[in-house]
Amino acid sequence: MNIEKSLDALEQLVPHYLLRNEKVSSTTVAWHIDHSLKVINSVCEALKKSNPENYKGTSSFVKFYIFLTGNIPKGKAKAPKHVVENGEISKIALENQLEISKKHLQEIKILSAKNHFSHPYFGMLPLKKSQRFLAIHTKHHLKIINEIINSNK
Repeated sequence: MNIEKSLDALEQLVPHYLLRNEKVSSTTVAWHIDHSLKVINSVCEALKKSNPENYKGTSSFVKFYIFLTGNIPKGKAKAPKHVVENGEISKIALENQLEISKKHLQEIKILSAKNHFSHPYFGMLPLKKSQRFLAIHTKHHLKIINEIINSNK
């Protein structure tokens, strides 16, 4: 699933934003949507601000494994503070962030292949790998959201 399809899937799940199941996650569906959108928006901002001339490829086993499998193990990483909301998350805030994310994803399509962002575990990711990371990360949270929703039926 590419990042645009993942974003569409997040949008379809906004009506369930208040759902929670402590056995699946300590947070609500809203938190997972909000976090996913914050990651998309911050990565896109970093990509747009980056200087392609400064790109240096990096490698790590963790990056190789996650990009190969397309899966992030649940509960293995801690999100940076700037992509975590600790307060109440409204439906309107989610909808506003969705619109910003859609705009960002269109804007990064015209960037150089060497525009990049620095991931705390994976190092520098060029444009295509950044887009792949966003798809993998969003898919990870979509799985958790769907578990929460399905456990509330």
